[in-house]
Amino acid sequence: MRPAAQGKIKLESPTVISQVERKFHEGKQYNGFECIRCENVPEFGIMSYTFRHLGTGTELWYLDRKDSNNVFSVNFRTTPFDSTGLPHILEHCVLCGSQKYPVRDPFFKMLNRSVATFMNAMTGPDYTMYPFSSMNETDYRNLQKIYLDAVFRPNLEYLDFLQEGWRLEHSNLKDKESEYVIKGVVYNEMKGAFSENSSIFGQNLLNNLLPDHTYGYVSGGNPLEIPKLSHANLVDFHRKYYHPSNARIYAYGSFDLNKSLACVNEEYLSKYEHIDNTYSRIPNQPRWNKPRNVHISSRFDNMGAPFEKQNQIAIALLMSDVTDIHETFVLYVLSELLVRGPNSPFYRNLIEPNFSGGYNQTTGFDPQIKDTFFCVGLQDLKVDDFGRVQELFDATVKEVIEKGFDAKHIESVLHNIELSLKHQSPQFGLGLLFNSTPLWNHEGDVVQNLRVSSMISNFRAQLQNDPQYLQKKMAHYFANNTHRLTLTMSPDDTYEDNFKTAELELLQKKIVALDHEKRTKIYENGLKLEEAQKAPPNLDILPCLKLSDVQEAPKLQPLDVVKVQNVPTQVCNVHTNEISYFKCYFDGSTLTQEEILLIPLFCNIINDMGTKNYDYRDFDKLVLSKTAGINFKLHFAENIYDSKTFDLGVLMTTHALDKNVDSMFDLSKELLLNFKMDDGERVKMLLDNYMSNISVGIASSGHLYAMQSCAGLVTDSAKLKSMLAGVEHIEYMKQFAHDNRIEQIMTKLKNLGEKLFNKKAMRNAVNTSEEFYPSFIKSYEKFLGDLPEQPVEKMENKVNLLEPSCQHFVMNIPVNYCAKALFTVPYTHRDHPTLKVLAKLISAKYLLPVVREQNGAYGAGAKIGSDGIFSFFSYRDPNSTKTLEAFDNTYQWLQENNSLLNEQTLFEAKLGVLQQLDAPIAPGNQGIDFFLYGVSQEMFLKYRARMLSVTMTELQQAVEKYFKAPPTYYGKCLLGPENKDLEAVTKLKWKVIN
Repeated sequence: MRPAAQGKIKLESPTVISQVERKFHEGKQYNGFECIRCENVPEFGIMSYTFRHLGTGTELWYLDRKDSNNVFSVNFRTTPFDSTGLPHILEHCVLCGSQKYPVRDPFFKMLNRSVATFMNAMTGPDYTMYPFSSMNETDYRNLQKIYLDAVFRPNLEYLDFLQEGWRLEHSNLKDKESEYVIKGVVYNEMKGAFSENSSIFGQNLLNNLLPDHTYGYVSGGNPLEIPKLSHANLVDFHRKYYHPSNARIYAYGSFDLNKSLACVNEEYLSKYEHIDNTYSRIPNQPRWNKPRNVHISSRFDNMGAPFEKQNQIAIALLMSDVTDIHETFVLYVLSELLVRGPNSPFYRNLIEPNFSGGYNQTTGFDPQIKDTFFCVGLQDLKVDDFGRVQELFDATVKEVIEKGFDAKHIESVLHNIELSLKHQSPQFGLGLLFNSTPLWNHEGDVVQNLRVSSMISNFRAQLQNDPQYLQKKMAHYFANNTHRLTLTMSPDDTYEDNFKTAELELLQKKIVALDHEKRTKIYENGLKLEEAQKAPPNLDILPCLKLSDVQEAPKLQPLDVVKVQNVPTQVCNVHTNEISYFKCYFDGSTLTQEEILLIPLFCNIINDMGTKNYDYRDFDKLVLSKTAGINFKLHFAENIYDSKTFDLGVLMTTHALDKNVDSMFDLSKELLLNFKMDDGERVKMLLDNYMSNISVGIASSGHLYAMQSCAGLVTDSAKLKSMLAGVEHIEYMKQFAHDNRIEQIMTKLKNLGEKLFNKKAMRNAVNTSEEFYPSFIKSYEKFLGDLPEQPVEKMENKVNLLEPSCQHFVMNIPVNYCAKALFTVPYTHRDHPTLKVLAKLISAKYLLPVVREQNGAYGAGAKIGSDGIFSFFSYRDPNSTKTLEAFDNTYQWLQENNSLLNEQTLFEAKLGVLQQLDAPIAPGNQGIDFFLYGVSQEMFLKYRARMLSVTMTELQQAVEKYFKAPPTYYGKCLLGPENKDLEAVTKLKWKVIN
């Protein structure tokens, strides 16, 4: 996966007028394709067309929909039979230049020549996909040409393989006598990926549950296996798996499909002949006749639980074939009933006894591969409790078979699925692609899979016809299923040392095998690669948008701010597909420092405690049967005018079908007025789970944590933000939990809520349709009328600048996350859009080529926040001081490479900024920037126009003004392994936090 990859997108739909008129007809031919199936899918306003290419048999699936955010993707079924990361490294190399576009890494170059709303490539366990989306048709056609040429006619240059995959190289390129090191973008990416224990556990679960075919291997690559891959393997794999007969092409949206069909056929598919693609089919995993147990080791996470509790366990069962759509749906519902929330039996029996840190990340139903599976896993428990987990698992299965499920619980799960079908997302086309790919990859019926309403109806009918329906499924898939894996994992103090030793042995083995000719070749290739990396790219052959293509700003829905019972209320009347969205902000400026630091914990547990009138199980059922949930989170925003003050408080969000708005407000009111903090055991359990979860994912998002901590060295407000959401929060919470008894914690949380939930300290936002608005307001007024009002004196939270400093969080991982932050100017300052453009330019022209391509980090960049903090970062980086030096040398590089600062690079940087500014917004979130940050639509349009008008002179003035002299206020931060030479090399004092 390339940097900036996204997680799985939920299937959520923007509203659309249903289209029944047909643009294509079954049995007819269009540009070398035959239309073989047309179907209307009214619940999503989609007309689905399936085409088959007459020459190659390639399937093309088009979803015609009145959605301006159009998607295109080419997918291949890729089945590796080793763990060298072959499909993953090929995915990187494919995007490094092609026949028509022989440019070094057109993928990264196009990031700044496009206004794509999404642009990526990703390798799954059994597929590789190349998706992009754009709202601009010129841009869409440009990217389509580049992606098609990349996948079908890549150059696959040897030097690109060395850069992206792996290479032996001298530590000093110019010195033949210097030591050899292993480098490579994917090599470092996977070292970083497996520095997260949850990744090690998840990968081993898949490999051990389905060991007999492609799923027994690591498709992304095991760092110790990657150096076994040769360039010839790569070329052969492409020839075999990237044939059009093994491809599937996806198109979604409103752009003219005929143009896409013509391009795909004439330029590419017509040049190939059909081949039989059964070689890439994946058979079902042969079922075991008895359960298996596997134990693995992991690194000790020095930020996590105590050593003796840092163990994990999961019990996984193989379920149905993914192509059995109805069964997959039933198993998904069954899984939700079993694990989600306090009414689920596994939650009751495994989580509530509180002997662990809660569910781990493998928990749930996984329909991403040929054989679906269910898993329930726990993190942070003692080895002595492994046996207890297995006993409780079996007892729970037995209990469910005997007692079944509560009818209200079933309805709340089904209601949530139905609500998600109406909920609107700006990336709906991508969501469909990601959700459909695993099924499509195995020749499943993707169109039938979209008919979720009929699956829900069938499910209800089967339940009515046979009240024992779910119990029978439990007996079949759980009680009588011998294909069951129990995976356990424990930390090993020597894990990191063992990895380093194995890496060193691998390196020595490679070195011993070198003769004089190979040594000469390595030296020459190192110089050649450096030369290629530093050579000016021939960008003229890449398409690029023009200013006229992007001049027009996106259309924004009008906002109105009214006072309802003296509460400021932002109203956005927008077509919301019969859903009303409500956001409620409570100002926290009167809270004490300790209360502020408890906000994240409070937000995490308040809706899991029940209320005075409902216990937590009944309340959870009620909330999910009427709303999408009531969620709380910390909100923190610096003043966009001067960065001298900040707002801090709690944001409550919820949404419901229009017909359930009364209930939505009643339940919100019940929670705000009657929340409980009186069950010590439950608070202790929720606190332990919270503590366990906040330390997961630090390594996978290390650059974000490094930037946050770094900003905290520049201003005291950013420092507070770090204490609330950064690495520092983990230490603070450990100390807090240690110093306070549960009774004290409950009292503090109760006081915090009572102080916070005050009508005088709130402002709200509503997004609903114009037609429903009068009804909404009636319910809203009733809700407000019952809320308590206490006089409140809003305090001003002042921001102070801090003395420069550096800090290093020592982590037991093999890669670094580096950051540097400096203070510039806030959002409304005239220079802010110029600095935003400059950040894009520095990222594309300096940091990516130097820190990523030459020095081997997986990612690097620069950005500026609305608070005026300008940050540099690197991601999964084999270096530390070298990268920090690169950050410091930005001004010098800009001076030495002044020729790169021309009108074209300036415009490309502006396009990079536009991708963020013009990103599509869901109807439920229209107006959110004004509500949360005070950025009005007029300010936004002014900012956008100002950004587009930035001149070369202004850019150079900003460089001189903000980067020439060493910054007065700055910070540097590292997350990564121990580094004893840090102070000596950087000549700076570092605060080291172990």
